Amino acid sequence: MFRRLFIFITLSGFLTACSIQKQTLEEYWYGQGERLGRNGYQYNSETLKILKEKTPFKEIAYKEGYETGWQEFCDPYRAFEKGVQGKLYVAQCDGHPKEIMIKADWERGWQAFVSGEIFSVK
Repeated sequence: MFRRLFIFITLSGFLTACSIQKQTLEEYWYGQGERLGRNGYQYNSETLKILKEKTPFKEIAYKEGYETGWQEFCDPYRAFEKGVQGKLYVAQCDGHPKEIMIKADWERGWQAFVSGEIFSVK
């Protein structure tokens, strides 16, 4: 009984160890760029400066990830929703091809938030 349990636990440990793969610096920086972009941070945010102090910086990977996250954050069809949620627009999407639409819809949502005319947005 104990021998089977020991073998089971040992094999489980080996399988877990084999399934954990270390992340490359490129994967790490792509992920950080995507996370920061998706959350509306500026490209050269204070958060990025702190991360750069801890890990060797791979700008190409970060830039690619940031662009992916930024495009998601600046989805023009979700701008109104962000405004209604009370999120301020502070030039996060400047330079986006649909910047005018994003700003207008975000502002409409913000005005609904401020005036209390909030309804359920799904």
